[in-house]
Amino acid sequence: MFSSTAPDAGARTALGMLAGVLACYVFAAFGWVGIPAQIAFVAVLGGAAWSVMAARDPRAVWMLVIVGVLLLIALGSPSDEWDPRSIWLFHAKRVYLDGSLYSQLDGYAAFSHNDYPALVPLWMATAARLVGHWNEIFPKAAATLLLLPALLLTVRSLHTWWAAGLFAVAVLNVGGTYLVDGYMDALLAVYAVAALATAMQPRMQTGGVAWFNLAAYAATSAVLALIKNEGVVLAALVAVVAVAVCLRRDRRMPWGLLGAFALSLLPLLAWKLAVAGAHLGNDLTGSDLKGQLLARLPDLSQSVLVLKALLRGAVWVPLVLLLALLARTWRTPTALAGLCIAIAYAGVLYAVYLGTPHDLEWHLATSARRTALPVQLLLIYAVLVLADQWRRAVPRHAAGEQNG
Repeated sequence: MFSSTAPDAGARTALGMLAGVLACYVFAAFGWVGIPAQIAFVAVLGGAAWSVMAARDPRAVWMLVIVGVLLLIALGSPSDEWDPRSIWLFHAKRVYLDGSLYSQLDGYAAFSHNDYPALVPLWMATAARLVGHWNEIFPKAAATLLLLPALLLTVRSLHTWWAAGLFAVAVLNVGGTYLVDGYMDALLAVYAVAALATAMQPRMQTGGVAWFNLAAYAATSAVLALIKNEGVVLAALVAVVAVAVCLRRDRRMPWGLLGAFALSLLPLLAWKLAVAGAHLGNDLTGSDLKGQLLARLPDLSQSVLVLKALLRGAVWVPLVLLLALLARTWRTPTALAGLCIAIAYAGVLYAVYLGTPHDLEWHLATSARRTALPVQLLLIYAVLVLADQWRRAVPRHAAGEQNG
């Protein structure tokens, strides 16, 4: 068994990598897309290499192995999917050619969702600048590399090597090809879990460890909110549920957690102000979302269509039932938080699809499988936390300790 209290080498390296990613973004936000952003990128690469030092911890080994394999696959396969090529890689190429984080805000090619956050496109463009020319291999693989810090921080919340191994298998099973083909949905799911794992760490800890945990949560939440528009919804749900669970458990307001969350939203707020200044919107917020939802809601067949599409990966349905029925879930804060966030986000997806301005069947067919990935991974993580802590409860009872 391993401790999740003191920050280990893997967790420290992961936080350093996230700091490098955010530094790259801040440099670009101030117009320094060249050498400063590239230095930050190289620092993150150095952190990834240094993370091999964490290989003494079997939990970290699982993550290093799967990310290494995924990087090899990403480097050996260009993407032929519409979303990666027409949104993320397209925006990245514009940043690369124009030398500006804000290149997409000119409104050109509106089909590419110009309001989407540009963190990952910037990261891809910086990879291309480092190799000296544009292609669609290294930039795409750079996005896969972003999985590593989130995974290293997540497994810190699991105490056994087998729970970490099962989580690694879950990431591969849930994410599938979305982990390597330039889509952002699997990355979004991994960062949603990492945000939950780090948000639930600061409880009952003081001093340097508590500050480290809050910094890790703030950095993870900031990246989550900047991946794509859905990220801020997940970041907000993680914050709200984590605060509610802490209030229920500790009977006091977690001001540190609230402050870290507020800080994490500053980069996204700056981006949204730039988007508003460019008079850009998106297809959902620019439509009558509420009116379309209310028009479809009385038609049961429309709801059935949405539920069938979201339940296509039906593995998460028994997970919900399992977590809801197990009394121990309500005494395991992280598992309870994971269950609540997953259900709340599933409800958000249901409402968004019912309110879509597009043809409902087309919208579901082209995106439902991807958008449900955070729900699935959050539930699997909650089950693993429950199983991981259940094993540890036996010696605790033997020692006369109270389970928390």
